[in-house]
Amino acid sequence: MIRFFISNGRNQSAAMGGRWGMILGVAMAAALGLVLVTVSIGLLLVLAPVVIIGGLIARARLRRMLREMGIGQPGDGDMPRGPFQRRPADADVIEGEYRVVEEEKPRRPAP
Repeated sequence: MIRFFISNGRNQSAAMGGRWGMILGVAMAAALGLVLVTVSIGLLLVLAPVVIIGGLIARARLRRMLREMGIGQPGDGDMPRGPFQRRPADADVIEGEYRVVEEEKPRRPAP
């Protein structure tokens, strides 16, 4: 139970508790909950359009970047449409890529 003691400096005091204290506590909790819900909805209404517009801008920039790289565009028949969409290869041909890497050997000083 919540009790509030109000005193005027003398020995006389009045206690407020019981039903009024409980009603006051419930009213304060409800008001705080209402304030939190209102602030949350306000932030959602402000931030949701910002996030959506930012996502659309990022999507447009990514598409432009992929278009410049030649990914995602319909090809002439030679070019694949995307990085993982390859044309079927001939079964008799084995394709591969290789690179020759030569390391420089340190030269020994002449004696």
